[in-house]
Amino acid sequence: MDKKNDVNYVVMDQQEINKCRHKAEKRWYRRLVVLNFIFVIGILVWFMTETNQNKDYFVELKDTAMTCFNTIDQTTETSESATKKLQDKVDEFPDSLMMASVIVGLMIAFPFILNYMYAQFRSMSVRITEKNFPEIYEIVEEYTQKLGLKEAPAIYLVQGNGILNAFATCIPFKQYIELYADLVEVAYREHHDMESLRFIIAHEISHIRYSHAKLHYNYLILFANMIPILSKIASRTREYSCDRLAQKLSGSDGIEAMMALTAGIHLYKNVDKADYIENAKKVKGFFVWCYNLGASHPVTSKRVLALEMKEGSGKLY
Repeated sequence: MDKKNDVNYVVMDQQEINKCRHKAEKRWYRRLVVLNFIFVIGILVWFMTETNQNKDYFVELKDTAMTCFNTIDQTTETSESATKKLQDKVDEFPDSLMMASVIVGLMIAFPFILNYMYAQFRSMSVRITEKNFPEIYEIVEEYTQKLGLKEAPAIYLVQGNGILNAFATCIPFKQYIELYADLVEVAYREHHDMESLRFIIAHEISHIRYSHAKLHYNYLILFANMIPILSKIASRTREYSCDRLAQKLSGSDGIEAMMALTAGIHLYKNVDKADYIENAKKVKGFFVWCYNLGASHPVTSKRVLALEMKEGSGKLY
């Protein structure tokens, strides 16, 4: 049964969706885009300024290769000497040309890598449909309509071998969600906790609503994402944004879902949330700051405190 055809969910106002974004998210994304362009343009300018040198190199490489080929039938000593000269010439491959090749190669390879990963997940997963885990399917349909998405993203259930995780990603022209089976168990085993699962799905579909999983979004920061600290800060802003929007979508504060990730799917219901929050306020110090600085997701204590606020932006540092 297609939920969208039977229930008219109230579509969230665009202003409300924008309000859920972390205040620094767009700013950090723009910084990464600028850094990405500076890097790419810098390498291309470097390559262009050394064009003549690169041409001379290939002429020399060709001549050295021909000399090596012509000495194949000569004495061993002559042949080995020519081979060594060719190897030395290959080792002198221009750095600017190498970097330009890496940029072009990665940009070409990126969608192929994503398609390969999608093939892996799709072939090793159970696609969630009206017949396979219909409760989850209906949640996705509900959130799709509430967020005003044109179509529901494909969602897959995969065995994670104990890993508690979920993520949204893409291939060209398609975004999809992966749920690790161990995390989904919160709704189907001893706790029957559909509320936490609703929050987790809301968080992942929020990534799709904010375009975090789109190909062009990630192309524009492809190389800047390799800068360790800066890319991690930008990533944390996105996680905070999706947590806040997930609260609005699911109607859950999301704290129990965080407890499942922290204490595990069997023990999280035994965690006293008020006591955890009180202790989370004391999780401070230089090394906590350092650890959080290099993390793609906010440390759980900061993340839970941000969820408890229910409004506003969580702390990045």
